[in-house]
Amino acid sequence: GTPAAAQLVQSVRESHCAKDTGLSVNVDQLNRSEPYEQRRAKQIQLRPFPTTSIGSFPQTPEIRRLRLQNKKGLLSDADYAKMISGHIGFAIGLQEAMDIDVLVHGEPERTDMVEYFGQELNGMIFTEAGWVQSYGSRYVRPPIICGDVSFVKPITVAEFAIAQGLTSRPVKGMLTGPVTILNWSFPRVDITRKSQAFQLALALRQEVSSLENA
Repeated sequence: GTPAAAQLVQSVRESHCAKDTGLSVNVDQLNRSEPYEQRRAKQIQLRPFPTTSIGSFPQTPEIRRLRLQNKKGLLSDADYAKMISGHIGFAIGLQEAMDIDVLVHGEPERTDMVEYFGQELNGMIFTEAGWVQSYGSRYVRPPIICGDVSFVKPITVAEFAIAQGLTSRPVKGMLTGPVTILNWSFPRVDITRKSQAFQLALALRQEVSSLENA
């Protein structure tokens, strides 16, 4: 490649692919802080056999068009966020009309359940056109884990807050799990998969804390 391309690759590596950062993951950090009996008393009380959904509503052609326009700079971030908020409102209203107990925001802002989180974490990079067939006609761009994975900033809080502000019913936070992210990524070969899974789990634990404080 050209010197400019080589310089860009080096810049990406330095900014996103730091290794041996001193990140230490202790299993105790991932354990529950309280026994079940104490946690259960603090949780919401629901009717017997409450209803909920898996989380993601259909990615409609309109949503995909909005995302593409935003990516191309044809739709401002503010206008895109406003449109996404409208789709969240639709999802909340539909679930309330169906008398669902625990609601979801519908995930209209998410491209893929793994890519969406990988783009917001340190230690993961993506190709522009490295599409991999997932199943049928569905293709994804798997993350490349190139460094120590760590939390940067809240990922899902904004959309969760919008959804919860539209209803008196509980809205659940929707996170892709660490093992799923690892299995749908190209992992590092210089450390174990177990170490990478723990790094991902700790990063997502911090996202959980952000949701708890929202």
